[in-house]
Amino acid sequence: MRTVRLSILVIFVTGLWFVRPVPAQATSTSISIHSAAACKDTTTVAVIGTTGFASSRVQVQLFFRNALGQYVYKAGFTSNPFDAGPISMAVELNYAREPVPAGSLLRVDVRLERLSGSSYVDVLGVVSLTTTAADRSCVEACSVTVDTTDAAPSDGTLTLRSHYGSWFRPEGRLQGTATVGAGRPLRATFVGIPCGWTVRPWYYPKTGDTTPKMLPSQYWPSEFAATVADGTNPYTTSFAQGVPPAHPLEANDPFVVR
Repeated sequence: MRTVRLSILVIFVTGLWFVRPVPAQATSTSISIHSAAACKDTTTVAVIGTTGFASSRVQVQLFFRNALGQYVYKAGFTSNPFDAGPISMAVELNYAREPVPAGSLLRVDVRLERLSGSSYVDVLGVVSLTTTAADRSCVEACSVTVDTTDAAPSDGTLTLRSHYGSWFRPEGRLQGTATVGAGRPLRATFVGIPCGWTVRPWYYPKTGDTTPKMLPSQYWPSEFAATVADGTNPYTTSFAQGVPPAHPLEANDPFVVR
């Protein structure tokens, strides 16, 4: 089965500030942070964009905010050089030997660089975000970022579940939840998922027709689920494509508005 690809990390993150692409300063050149998730021992960053330069590289740096309010370097990554074209990579920054406390504020900086003479120089300047480390350790677990291409029809809750049994029923092992706002698209990163498990998001509206609906992946109708691989290819879905359950709901489902 063709799959939506996920990245290695471990936590459930909400409320991230996702940075918009920096305006290009060269033809077909941009850089942005698609998603990021931080935990006590790793932070994983999905970087996307494109470059018009023949010899480019991406640099990712992580900073930890100490008790004095200063951002101190924690971990970094510099990619191998690559040619002009699209950029899509998931970068895991590992600091398991010196983990941060749960709730720590972290800042991620991303730069696109190009070769100029014998050295590399910035192309677009730094792209940054801040996020908070969750209360888990993240090594050797996986995640998925759920994106919607349209806006939610009403406020509600999105759940991500590892399923067993029929795909058209919402029950399963809960991996996390996200708040859905009426009239707004959704982007949420769920982490701490055992690698290799199959996951599906369900949308629970609070008003109007409150029947929960499964939000199928971009490969619908031939495929609808996700397994584990590379988080730069998110689970892309749509509220308008939501599929209602074909069997009665569990009586104790806490997310249903009754």
